[in-house]
Amino acid sequence: MAKTPLTIPDEYVKAIIVCNAHLASKATTTHFKKYIYDRRKDSNIFVINIDKMWEKIILAARAFVSIKNPDDIVISSNKTFGRRAVLKFCEETGARPATGRFTPGGFTNQIIKGVKEPLLIIVSDPFTDKQTVQEASYVNTPCIAFVNSDNSFKNIDIAIPINNRSPSSIALGFYLLARAIKYLKGEESFDRDVKSDLEYYFFRDLVELEAMEKKEEIPSEENLYVPAQEPEPVANSSKGGWF
Repeated sequence: MAKTPLTIPDEYVKAIIVCNAHLASKATTTHFKKYIYDRRKDSNIFVINIDKMWEKIILAARAFVSIKNPDDIVISSNKTFGRRAVLKFCEETGARPATGRFTPGGFTNQIIKGVKEPLLIIVSDPFTDKQTVQEASYVNTPCIAFVNSDNSFKNIDIAIPINNRSPSSIALGFYLLARAIKYLKGEESFDRDVKSDLEYYFFRDLVELEAMEKKEEIPSEENLYVPAQEPEPVANSSKGGWF
């Protein structure tokens, strides 16, 4: 059977495996079970169905392109290693980055400088970005989230099943979503050098990250929300891969 235009390219499948993006955790919620392909016998880690991951990426991309002005879309990550991916994603798509700590009332309190109610938010982890997700629910803003097998689906409208505790996996998630968005807009095809492109999404060091944030002119706020401690990232155990 011939491939349809939105069938996941083989190069993307390879990237998902190399980045361990398909490896979830050892626990799962009822809502996540439909995204599970199998379970590793050696580690008891659940394996995510890559086709279903891709389906949700395409669905999220369709939601993104349905909004005329991408500046009405906020992309959030409280994870340090997710911030560069967010900044690069916003650079490519025109969305508004919100990296680091989230200010309570950031979507609703008109006293806060630069407050603007978004039409859509995308978060890297519904646990570490829970303040952002909760605030979006107050104003009925749809939420797209990269979710792991043990994450809550509360207030999440589109859940993208992925390993959201690995720096390389988070980078890949935002990269694939950006590619799908630009494809649906007719701006590019899926035929790209994934390995080279991904380098721009990976977190390297804080100095480089701070330079990117300064370029994006992301404001700093006092009395910011301090997120709960992040879970330890899942190590990339692949050998002979790209990274």
